[in-house]
Amino acid sequence: MSTSFNRLNSVFENTTNSYKFFWWLSIIEICNQNNSDIISFDEIVFKIICKLWYPVNFFKISFGKIDKCSKYIKQIQEIYNLEDNISELDLYEFLIDHRDSEPLMKITNELTRYVPYRFIRPWFNQETRGLKDGLVNSKIIELQNESAPYEIDLSFNKIKINAKWFDWIKTNYSILKTSTNFYLLKHLEKENPNVTSLSIKLERPKYRNLSTQTKYWKSFILKEPHAISIFENKPLSELYDLSIDHFLPWSFVTHDLLWNLHPVNKKVNSSKNNILPNKKYFTKFYSLQFSFCKHLLNNDLRKPLENYYNLFKCSNNELNNLSQEGFVQKMDNFYLPQFEIAKNMGFGIGWNLG
Repeated sequence: MSTSFNRLNSVFENTTNSYKFFWWLSIIEICNQNNSDIISFDEIVFKIICKLWYPVNFFKISFGKIDKCSKYIKQIQEIYNLEDNISELDLYEFLIDHRDSEPLMKITNELTRYVPYRFIRPWFNQETRGLKDGLVNSKIIELQNESAPYEIDLSFNKIKINAKWFDWIKTNYSILKTSTNFYLLKHLEKENPNVTSLSIKLERPKYRNLSTQTKYWKSFILKEPHAISIFENKPLSELYDLSIDHFLPWSFVTHDLLWNLHPVNKKVNSSKNNILPNKKYFTKFYSLQFSFCKHLLNNDLRKPLENYYNLFKCSNNELNNLSQEGFVQKMDNFYLPQFEIAKNMGFGIGWNLG
């Protein structure tokens, strides 16, 4: 049986699309959560859609030109007018409620045309070697047995997890999830060479606490009440319902470092959402950041200043001696390429207040 388990790694070798990764991740999650060895195609496909939702819609991850995952997710969002940040539970319940709708039935049929069979093909490599593509599915149905993770029941469009595999999945779920994500990340890195923090872009983001960053900005506003907000073009001290905005969207940078933050009105922050700002705001943002950085330097706040040391790869003395012109140039050298990467990934561009 150990040989059968070992064949699992070969499933992910030379994979040209992401279906197999999400197919397996969905199966093992359903086994772990529901304690059931019978799983319908619908359940697996809807779980796949939920797993793809945030990487595609929120983080704009590329799955490659031949991979249709992004196309299916965007079709579902457009047809049913669903939000980028819908919860996985709400999305799954929505899909279950609409399982008989024509668009979802079509996508389910597309996703289950080959993947259920090709996933277990490594267990029958010798018998299927050299077969014409159109004959592989029927041959696997003929050959399937308990050595593979599951058997396919075409009469009811379900799979049955084989007993030893079911116990093994339940016992080793965390390890299996981690190892599958490892192979998935290696696959995605090829398609997203300029994207950072891919590992945290596979799931819905956790709650973020900006209380420390807000505290630093509020102390700056107390010292510099006439500093001008970059979007509203009014003194920061006059902003009501203060919120902290990520100049480049958090869903792109996936961090809360101070050099990408600035105070805005909460409604403005909600309006901007994860859209890239109009380039007319860049110079104003750099100038505000220079004043804020000087405030941190003047108060010798070394902990938050580490954000800038790391960005500019400089010491405290070098940062302190940097002119406004030099600061703005360094910011521009960093931000413009990042802006282009985000734009090419599919983030909306040109957000403008009003």
